[in-house]
Amino acid sequence: MDFSYFDKPEYLGILIFDTIEKGIRQDKSFFIRKYNITDNKTILHRHTYIQINYVNSGCGYHYINDKKIEISKGDIFIVPPYVPHKIIADDNNKIEVFEFEFTSDFILPNTSNNENCSTYLEFAYLKPFMVEEENVKLRFTLDGIVREEVERILNEVLQEYTLKNDGYVLLTKALLIKLLILVNRSFTKDISGTEAEVIFNKYKSVVQDAKEYIEENFSQELTLDKIANAVSYSKSRFCFLFKAVAGETCIEYLNRVRIEKAKELLKNTSLSITEISFNVGYYTTSNFNKNFKLITGVTPKSYRLSILKGLK
Repeated sequence: MDFSYFDKPEYLGILIFDTIEKGIRQDKSFFIRKYNITDNKTILHRHTYIQINYVNSGCGYHYINDKKIEISKGDIFIVPPYVPHKIIADDNNKIEVFEFEFTSDFILPNTSNNENCSTYLEFAYLKPFMVEEENVKLRFTLDGIVREEVERILNEVLQEYTLKNDGYVLLTKALLIKLLILVNRSFTKDISGTEAEVIFNKYKSVVQDAKEYIEENFSQELTLDKIANAVSYSKSRFCFLFKAVAGETCIEYLNRVRIEKAKELLKNTSLSITEISFNVGYYTTSNFNKNFKLITGVTPKSYRLSILKGLK
């Protein structure tokens, strides 16, 4: 998954931990620890992976970019890749933090399967930061029941990671998914009826605008750059938002629209397959045939023959 739109030029000089260099310690796809911060000497830094920070006890401050946020027990942050942050303790105090790091591929493999699940999980850590980017909400605090469950999950993951018994990776993945869903529900409840909810909902309208643009221009030579420009977003951020909202990539949606239009032409006209290919935006019949079969399971020719047989 592409998080490059978070990597801004002004962050260039800030220390970044990379999953390859750091290896996310031993497992290369996830890591968890519970540790104490007793001073204000932590430096601003970034990661190429996702990090969950949960305040287990104490109080202090979390810096996200140039924003200073007071934090205390029950506060949770989900920090996307490349975003500068640091946590420091309050004066004469210490803060205990769960730090849970993972790559996006750990729970969101790059496949087209289980897209509804992937969409839900993407939002689970996308929503809090998207709202923070708009300077509306910089953190949220878990309530009593959810807080207890999140702490139980984090302690169980920590135990699994420490003992590394058979199946611990799969169990960790399942626990992480549950954690993200709980956070998602808490966040959604927390922003209901607020300005933050209005801001979040605007991303759905961006995707709807993109869909309308595609449906109006599918017969043209459309690129991701062109579609993203039409809704005034960078390509990388647009692609991320589209899949999160729609449950499929923009290109997958474009291909579906084109193939649905092609099916109508195959059924209702006598145009050749080559002509139909051009009419729906494919400029090589091989690409058209490939995508048609991928989506429908049959070739355009077979589809047309089946329609003709059904009419007899």
